[in-house]
Amino acid sequence: MRTSGFLLMAILLLCGCSRQGQSPEEQAGKAAKEYYDRLLAGDIDAFLNGKADIDSVPADYRSQMYAACEQYKKELDETHGGVAAITVSNARKDSTQQMMMQAFLLLNFRDSTKEEIIVPMVQRGEVWKLR
Repeated sequence: MRTSGFLLMAILLLCGCSRQGQSPEEQAGKAAKEYYDRLLAGDIDAFLNGKADIDSVPADYRSQMYAACEQYKKELDETHGGVAAITVSNARKDSTQQMMMQAFLLLNFRDSTKEEIIVPMVQRGEVWKLR
């Protein structure tokens, strides 16, 4: 779990270095894609560490979240031959909340079908997190 945390921090630091010139929408979309890339790579801890306020989640609830993420990854792996790539299709401000975004990710499956998902994001300091 420590390796996952270190890897996530390295990713976030790299994101921070390349943020200059990016809009908040681009930053949120890029962060959402990176979290989902980690999930598809099987690094569920890094994905969960990308969630806002994950440190305040009780251990038993976190283990349930972990199991749900494992199941979701398994379903993605089995649907349409698995995910070939993820792209950011759009991101926009959540009209009801300040410092929140909705990132639109396009899941490109191996059988050439596509599915768009909406990923709610929230800004914590300089970092965009999964809401």
